Amino acid sequence: MTSLPSNLPKANQAIPEYDSVYKTCLRVERALSKLLAEKNHEQKTQLTTDLIYIRILGYLLHFIPSHTGLDSLARQIKECSGDNDLLQLGQMYYDKYLRPFRFNRGRTSGSSRSSPISFDTLDDMMTAYLTGEATPVSFATAKKKALVRDGFRCVISGSYDATSLRASEQLRNKRLAENPVPELVPTQCAHIFPTSMHKDIPLGSDKRLGVSALYTVLERFGYTTLSEELEGEKIHRLENVMTLDPALHTFFNMLELWFVATGESNQYTIRSIYGTELKYEGKEVTLESKVDGLPLPSPAYLAIHAACAQVAHLSGAAEHIDKYDRDMEDVMVLSPTGESAGLLDHALRGLQIAGY
Repeated sequence: MTSLPSNLPKANQAIPEYDSVYKTCLRVERALSKLLAEKNHEQKTQLTTDLIYIRILGYLLHFIPSHTGLDSLARQIKECSGDNDLLQLGQMYYDKYLRPFRFNRGRTSGSSRSSPISFDTLDDMMTAYLTGEATPVSFATAKKKALVRDGFRCVISGSYDATSLRASEQLRNKRLAENPVPELVPTQCAHIFPTSMHKDIPLGSDKRLGVSALYTVLERFGYTTLSEELEGEKIHRLENVMTLDPALHTFFNMLELWFVATGESNQYTIRSIYGTELKYEGKEVTLESKVDGLPLPSPAYLAIHAACAQVAHLSGAAEHIDKYDRDMEDVMVLSPTGESAGLLDHALRGLQIAGY
């Protein structure tokens, strides 16, 4: 958890409405930090949570990737009648924006270790992978088409997909001709918006309402067509998927790695919570399709993910989510004295996100 910077980025600070509400966040953060230094353990737990909520609002003012979203958030903060309302607003973004992106993201899938069909030529394999619907409506189709578009490689590391190499001698020779020879890994199909958001969600269910709440938040940010773009099986559209190394996929899913747009078309700088400890920290990657007509990952989707990742990390929300999830795994029986009340509340709100 990192304290809010004293100022917004210059472009945002230049707008009086943003600067004014950010100063409100700073004031509340200072007051909570002072109280935190004076209180006992039980009170500190709630104060720490409140600090996370106010920092979520502050960091959103840094990272929301649209002026529409910044305008909306500034209005919401300004309309709060007191500090408690502000904290409730921060909790709303914690529950409706950060947790859905992070919820059930620990598991990754999409690599295939089954024996692949061999192809006479690389073109034959690409043609076979591209056969079918123009917009993927299944995970398997999305993975194959993303592999073709991404050149059968992780878009960050450049490592080749091991299964595809086994299926094509031409692809193997292409890899071996490079210097240095790239690694081979069981790549995975990474979704920017998680598949759990739309997997078998019946109309009218609580989980559908949870997904709708996320889209309502994103509509306030100016992204008014997302619910239609990602409805049902359209979650597998090529704009929402890319090929990643398994470890990088896990980091991406856990909001520990993100893509920062450089200003050049489809070019990004890789950032992570690990800084220079991660080999690819600061690497510039340009996303490009190896085949005409295959859409690239959406810059808007990646921007939404990047904002969520940075706010979750810097505010302390990601660590908070992880702590409560670990505690829930460790606790077999809730305390009769009420010490587990916060844990229970967090768990119940998580179940609402999951649709139970």
